[in-house]
Amino acid sequence: MELRLKDGAHRCEGRVEVKHHGEWGTVDDNHWRVKDASVVCRQLECGAAIGFPGRAYFGPGLGPIWLLYTSCEGTESTVSDCRHSDIKDYRNNSYSHDRDTGVVCSGKSCLIWQGISSRKSLCLITRMT
Repeated sequence: MELRLKDGAHRCEGRVEVKHHGEWGTVDDNHWRVKDASVVCRQLECGAAIGFPGRAYFGPGLGPIWLLYTSCEGTESTVSDCRHSDIKDYRNNSYSHDRDTGVVCSGKSCLIWQGISSRKSLCLITRMT
């Protein structure tokens, strides 16, 4: 399942969109959680999930609403590995783009060792390319 973030300030934030049969569509924010957002960020190599706004925060998408929900454990490599609704256009089931989900990722994660072995820290570099 090809994935992208659309209409954010940089490539690691935006409305979650998936490509199905060559057409981009959105994901409804129904049951959307940080675990789902974490998998999106991992799949896009964008670091950690730091936000997962719903209610079309990044604007309503166009075209199909391909997924009604995803249910990720948070450890999956891709959204395809998560449980999810059937892939179909849910606009035909009275759903609208006013509930498109979004994700905000940190950028790129790294580990920094601070000289003293007892002072280890995880840093998040917000390199948005």
